[in-house]
Amino acid sequence: MNLTITGATGQLGTKITEAAIKCFSPAEIVLSVRNPQKAAHFAKRGVTVRKADYNNMQEMTEAFRNTDVLVYIPSTSFPNTVRIAEFENAVEAAEIAKVSQFIFAGFIADHENNPFKMSPFFGYAPRRLASSKLNYSLIRDAMYADPLAAYLPELLDRGRLLYPAGEGKISFISRDDIAHAIVQLVSKPELYGGRYTLTGEKAYSMDELAQILSRVGGSPIRYVPMTPEEFASTYDEPQGFGEVLASLYAAAGKNLMAEVTQDYERLTGDKPEELESFLVREFSKGT
Repeated sequence: MNLTITGATGQLGTKITEAAIKCFSPAEIVLSVRNPQKAAHFAKRGVTVRKADYNNMQEMTEAFRNTDVLVYIPSTSFPNTVRIAEFENAVEAAEIAKVSQFIFAGFIADHENNPFKMSPFFGYAPRRLASSKLNYSLIRDAMYADPLAAYLPELLDRGRLLYPAGEGKISFISRDDIAHAIVQLVSKPELYGGRYTLTGEKAYSMDELAQILSRVGGSPIRYVPMTPEEFASTYDEPQGFGEVLASLYAAAGKNLMAEVTQDYERLTGDKPEELESFLVREFSKGT
């Protein structure tokens, strides 16, 4: 098995790399990264690190050589046209390098009627793979649970949950669970070619989420949302991101982020970690 992971120094990529090292020999793993220095700690553990910018097809082609399974993690670039150009390069490079299996780590917000401003990319990528020469599998991640723990101190200070999601519900899953599921897919060729949506076992209304955050933080938090415009201006770092983030909660308000599946259990044989349990563990690390 020769496994290549792109974006391996990002938040999800790091988790996937750590999970892969537990499942495979480091000699079987290649990290395709823009800045190899950021992956030096993995190189010291026997993992091969290759420089490959998403905007440089030649670098990616070389990085992808002799790859049995490629895990592609999109960049965080926006607007959509940037990610699409990067993905075009990756698909073409993978074809030239004759990658045997391309695993795309996508996002649940890929519907045709989804107002999330990055939704067009996540709808495009599966269609682009379908028209390619590659054998591929699709991963659709629900909302990351991880940022909730990081934002909890701010929410406790405010005493309110701010997300402009209306009456919509959201399903969450941790990056650790996503990484575990993806590596399990890598290790199970009989499951290649599928479309897997990784979620928790429940979708939460914002009132329910506020109750969970209150218990975890030990102080009352009520759901008192900002308007989309106020939310966008408050969290507009980097510039333009606030509007993108607000559009994600607009999607949640349409219940387009509420999907719940058993795909995590199908891939791993286990249940995903329950949201409150995850938040208690993560929040305790910072207290």
